[in-house]
Amino acid sequence: MSQPSLPVTYWDVRPRGIDELFDGEAKTVPVEIVGEPGGEVAFSTTSPEVARIENGRLTFGAVAGAAVIIVEASRDGMVFSRRYVQLDVRRPSAGPGIPTEWTPTGYVEQLPDGTWHFYYFSEWYDEYGDNIRVTGELVCAVALDRDYSLVFDVWGEIESVDGHAMDTLDLLIDEQPAIRFNPTEDINGTPFWPYVIPRRTESIDLSAYTGQTVTLRFRWDTRDALYQKFDGWFVKDITLVPIGG
Repeated sequence: MSQPSLPVTYWDVRPRGIDELFDGEAKTVPVEIVGEPGGEVAFSTTSPEVARIENGRLTFGAVAGAAVIIVEASRDGMVFSRRYVQLDVRRPSAGPGIPTEWTPTGYVEQLPDGTWHFYYFSEWYDEYGDNIRVTGELVCAVALDRDYSLVFDVWGEIESVDGHAMDTLDLLIDEQPAIRFNPTEDINGTPFWPYVIPRRTESIDLSAYTGQTVTLRFRWDTRDALYQKFDGWFVKDITLVPIGG
């Protein structure tokens, strides 16, 4: 599917993102369109229970969780431009767990707020937004003296073409695949538009490994060099929480 060749002037949406700690109170803020979209603007949300748009205002905060507000500009029934608002009403801490030390290799970095970022090569692109295949890992060896769950938040922005099989982030336990965080179905989207994965909390039961020392491994692999102009994956607040208190 080719990118529609319609003239688009500069436009954006405000706010671009909201990150707040959950306190149970609903909040409402105005949504502003900056510039000229060049067509009709429509709003949708990935999680209406977390955030919704009504009469040009964004309501959120009553429910903990994450959502992406999708803002689409269309003309003659054709969507030709999109903007996104990332919203995260952060859940309470998972509670005390055992300490972990994570080691990054390859295209993995830790941001100032402690988030682990699995990122693309960005020093150059060709005319199609392609450059090189990249890989990376975030690794930790842990001694599981009792039953634990591995709890963390994960979200991302990857390519819309074959997003189920490309730009993958996997969790492995002693090299055995445990979970892939990509969508499970072929997205088959437009090459230069991102596929946004809303922030969610994952809890992985590790009780099958109690009494062992295991290596936990987040593995990042673009798998090809195509469509690399996106944000990549993010993992935050990784905690080993005892099962049963």
